[in-house]
Amino acid sequence: MTVLVYKKGEWDDPSNWRPISLCSTMYKLYASCLAPRITEWLVHGGAISSTQKGFMSCEGCYEHNFVLQTIIETARRARRQCMVAWLDLANAFGSMLHHHIFAMLQEFGMPENFLRVIQEIYEGCSTTIRSVEGETAEIPIRSGVKQGCPLSPIIFNLAMEPLLQAISKGADGFNLHGERVSVLAYADDLVLTADDPENLQRMLDATSRVADWMGLRFNAKKCASLHTDGSKRDSVQATEFQIQGEPIIPLAEGQAYRQLGTPMGFRVRQTPEDTIQEILQDAAKIDTSLLAPWQKINALNTFLIPRISFFLRGSAVAKVPLNKADKIIQQLVKKWLFLPQRDSNELVYIAHRHGGANVPCMGDLYDIAVITHAFRLLTCPDAMVRSIAAKALHDATQKRISRAPSSQDTASFLSGSLDGKFGRDGGDIASLWSYAHNATRHLGKRIGCRWEWCEERQELGVLVPQIRSEGNTIVTPSTRGLLERILKAATHSLYIEALKRKLDQGKAFELTSKWDASNHFLAGVGFTRFADWRFIHRARLNCVPLNRAVCHGNRDKHCRKCGYSNEILPHVLCSCKPHSRAWQLRHNAI
Repeated sequence: MTVLVYKKGEWDDPSNWRPISLCSTMYKLYASCLAPRITEWLVHGGAISSTQKGFMSCEGCYEHNFVLQTIIETARRARRQCMVAWLDLANAFGSMLHHHIFAMLQEFGMPENFLRVIQEIYEGCSTTIRSVEGETAEIPIRSGVKQGCPLSPIIFNLAMEPLLQAISKGADGFNLHGERVSVLAYADDLVLTADDPENLQRMLDATSRVADWMGLRFNAKKCASLHTDGSKRDSVQATEFQIQGEPIIPLAEGQAYRQLGTPMGFRVRQTPEDTIQEILQDAAKIDTSLLAPWQKINALNTFLIPRISFFLRGSAVAKVPLNKADKIIQQLVKKWLFLPQRDSNELVYIAHRHGGANVPCMGDLYDIAVITHAFRLLTCPDAMVRSIAAKALHDATQKRISRAPSSQDTASFLSGSLDGKFGRDGGDIASLWSYAHNATRHLGKRIGCRWEWCEERQELGVLVPQIRSEGNTIVTPSTRGLLERILKAATHSLYIEALKRKLDQGKAFELTSKWDASNHFLAGVGFTRFADWRFIHRARLNCVPLNRAVCHGNRDKHCRKCGYSNEILPHVLCSCKPHSRAWQLRHNAI
C-alpha cells in the first residue's frame, strides 16, 4: 500500500507529495533475513565497487566528503587543476527497470536460489494508493526497487554497478597522494573528479551512454561542476560541461554545492548558520510545547543535538555561532530544570547517570567531533581513504615544520604542540589536520588528552587521562569506536569535579552524583511528579529560596516558620517542627 505525504507547493500537484510504501510485516521480516546474507556474499565476492559507500557498513558520508575536500585543497595548495562534477539522477530508485535488475544479478553470479527468490518478489508485484476517499485498484509495479523493502538498498547498489564501472574504466581521475580518484558514489549521488577538462568530459560522455542504456536520466538543473586552476590569478574557471546533451551549471568562487549535507566548493564558508538558526527555532518550539520538562530535554538530545553533531564532523565550522547557540540552549535547559539563570552551568552538561541534563556544551562537542573525525579517517577500514588521510597529515605537518616529519612529529602536531617549529605558521591553508591540531590543544588544556605514537606497535593512538580515577586510557585503531564516548566521559567528569569544588552548590551534588540509582528519574521519569521536578534540582544545588541560601545583603537568616537561627534545607526537611507531620509520613512510607 502507498500513502502520499504532502511536502510543499500546490496541493493538487502530485509531484508535491512524497509516496511512502507500507509493506507486509511478515514479508519485511523475511527480507531482513535475506539482506545480510546477500550483502555478505557481495562484499566478500567483490561485486560492489569500493567507491560505493551507500547502504554499506562504513561512514560513507564523512569519508567521501573528506576525500573531495582534500582534492580541492590539494589542487589549491599545489597550484594544480581540479575538475569536479556533482551528478543528480532523476528518480533513480523508481526508474530502474526490473529486467535490468535481474540481468545484473545474474551477470554478477548471484546464486540461483537467491536470484529465484528476488525474481518471485518483483514479478507480479503491485500496490494500491490510500487516500481520504479510500483505496485505488491494484497498480502493477514494472520498474524501480521496492520502497521500504530491506533488500532494496543492496539490489540498487548492484544495479548501479555498470554505471560506476563504466566511469572508472579507462578514467584518469585525479591523482591524490598516489591514489587515483575518479568517482565517489553514495547510492545515487555521484561525484566525478579529474585533473583535466577533456578527461572529465570523456567521463561524463561515458556516464551518459551507460545511463541511456539503463533507462536513467540525469537532472541537469540539479547537477553542478567546478573547475579550479591554482596556477592562474582567477582560480575558478567558468568551464561548461555537459551530461546527456544538457549543460551543467558551473560553480563560481564562494558558491557551494551541498554534498551529503556538507557545502562543497572553492573557498566556501561551511559554517551552516541557517541550520543553526533552524535548530534554535525548533528548540524554541519545544520550549512552548505542552511536553513535560523532562520530555523537552529528551527531545532536545534526541532530535536537535545529533543534527549539530553531524555537520560538526563533516564541515569546517566557526565557533562563534556555536557559542551563541550554546548560551541560548543553556538558558532553555535551566528553565526546564527550574533553576535560576545565575546558577552554575555544569549541571546542564553532566550526564544523566550523575544527575545532569546530558546536553553537551557546543564547544566541547566541536572539539570532540573534530578529534574523532581525524582519528577515524586515519584508522579507516578503507585502505584508500586511510592512505590519503595519512599522506595528507604528513604534508600538513611537513608544511608546519619545514622538514620531513617523523611519526612522532605528526603526533606532536596533532596534539597541538607549539614548541619550536611547531609554533610557526608555515603558510599552509586550513585543513582537517589544522582543525584537529587546534581542537586537541584546546581540549588537552582541560582534560589532558593528546595523540601518541607507539613505536612498538607502529600505530597512532589518543591518550585520555581518567580524571576521576588513576591511570590513563589509550584509544588504538582496534578500539577506534570508543574514542568519542571516552572523550565525552572525560568532559563530564571535568564538569562533575568543577561542581563539587563549589562550596555552596557542590555539597549535596557530591553525594547524589555517586550512584546511578539517585538519578534514574532523569532518563525515565515514569513516576516523577511536576512538584518533585520543580524542587529536586534546586534542592541539589542549594538554590531553594531559603533565608540562609541568600548570601548577599543583610537578610534575616532565621527560619520563618519556627524561628531557628539558620533556615537551611536540612532544617526545613528534617527538623522544622511545623513540618513534622510531613516528614513523619515520609518516614513511615519508607
